[in-house]
Amino acid sequence: MIKIVTDSTALLSDAVLKEFDIKVIPLNVNIGTDAYKDGIDMDGNKLIQYIKDNPKGDFPTTSQPSIGQFVEVYNELTQNGDTVLSLHMTDLLSGTVHAAMQASEIADGDVKVVNTHYIDQSLGFLVVQAAKMAKSGDFTRDQIIDQINKDIENSELYIGVSTLENLMKGGRISKATGIISKMMNLHVVFKLLPDDLKLQLKGRGKKTISKWFDQYLEENKGNQYKFIGISYTGSDEYPNELKKRLEAEFPNVTVSVQYTSSIVSVHTGENAFAIMTCKQAD
Repeated sequence: MIKIVTDSTALLSDAVLKEFDIKVIPLNVNIGTDAYKDGIDMDGNKLIQYIKDNPKGDFPTTSQPSIGQFVEVYNELTQNGDTVLSLHMTDLLSGTVHAAMQASEIADGDVKVVNTHYIDQSLGFLVVQAAKMAKSGDFTRDQIIDQINKDIENSELYIGVSTLENLMKGGRISKATGIISKMMNLHVVFKLLPDDLKLQLKGRGKKTISKWFDQYLEENKGNQYKFIGISYTGSDEYPNELKKRLEAEFPNVTVSVQYTSSIVSVHTGENAFAIMTCKQAD
């Protein structure tokens, strides 16, 4: 059998994990000397509330699982001769996938690791696709990887934030850019690429985001999607507005809305959102 492993940023429910026998290895959130396991001891909502309640306290940081954690899981899953396919968040935002790759070389069993170049519900979608194929028993591991790579090519993820302060503190953007954003109250949208967070637009006030979304719908109308997801921090009012408009434009797809993980929340801050899609193959 092919066993599927991922990390906690995939935002998969306990029901889905059980149905498809997916193993999750959590990342960590560190606050001062205290460490919390993402999705177990800490979630996105709690993390944002902590930041709001402790503006002068220790700023949270994130850390990847240890190589040893991966080795332990891989050895457990392969002890009866099963193989492992381990799919993880983009290495642009974490070293998790590199730890997994190093562990795969040390582990006793047969393990292959995939850098999906995505995170959050996009990662979760890819993981579930792989798990469905593995559960069917009709595909080899290489065939599953080939299909996942096709889905990766057809995926997009856009992130909108109302401040760059958290990204700056987390070292994901330059300090100068963060200071400018804080002074000018900029709203910013990035596109997640394999090697960069590419700036799409910046401007003052929420109208900037609304104009971007109007343009986004115009550019993508007529596309056929197999997955659309929205993740967010803070209020769910705007994410649910996006959901209504996306479902109106793409009525054949149910749009999933979820509060994001504590790992993502550390870097985006409050009232951020992400739109994630995967197109049907041509």
